[in-house]
Amino acid sequence: MKNLFLLIIVSVVLWGCSTQNDVQPQSADSTQTSVTTPADPATPGKLNWDDTIHMVAFVIFPQKVKTSVSGTTLNMTFDENVNLFVLAEGYKVTSAVHLKEDFKKTGLAGFDFTTVNQDGQTTFNSIDDNLNNVKFKTIGDTVINGVKAVKINIHRQLVFSKTYASAQLATDQQNLMLGRYEDVVSFSSYTYYNQKNYPVTSAVAYVVYEK
Repeated sequence: MKNLFLLIIVSVVLWGCSTQNDVQPQSADSTQTSVTTPADPATPGKLNWDDTIHMVAFVIFPQKVKTSVSGTTLNMTFDENVNLFVLAEGYKVTSAVHLKEDFKKTGLAGFDFTTVNQDGQTTFNSIDDNLNNVKFKTIGDTVINGVKAVKINIHRQLVFSKTYASAQLATDQQNLMLGRYEDVVSFSSYTYYNQKNYPVTSAVAYVVYEK
């Protein structure tokens, strides 16, 4: 009975960390969080205790993109800032936390990008999803509804860019991007331990383009 009670409490914590409603268009300063849901929905009866304590919860705010034109090149710096939560009991027996981004529903999808890896090297169209290899993060203990958890904040930049035939064309594209208000980036995350990938959870956040 005790384990069943704890399972219910933990489930509430995991899926209650964010508002269980569709995200709405908002300003970059909004404090609304996005939805955290299982990427492959399952009924509570299909999740055992080990699965539950290893599942990741998201708290995400709108993601900012700083746009600028340099000569004939449009640059857009995506400022990724994501908070992940894992129950402390599960985190203690976790080898790796993975985080993936999906830009298909944004205007960024058609652009190449660069970012900086763990070794300070610039990579092209490649993001390491294993957070063990990502230095742009902080990890700390926290408490949610009286339950101990670990908060992981990932804060890194991806620079999307494209060179056009003229500066005017680059500026025109910049203005088109600034006029996009419905773009959403999707995130998914899962943990790994002892040759097992735990259930994936996902969340979305609006993209805010700025000059």
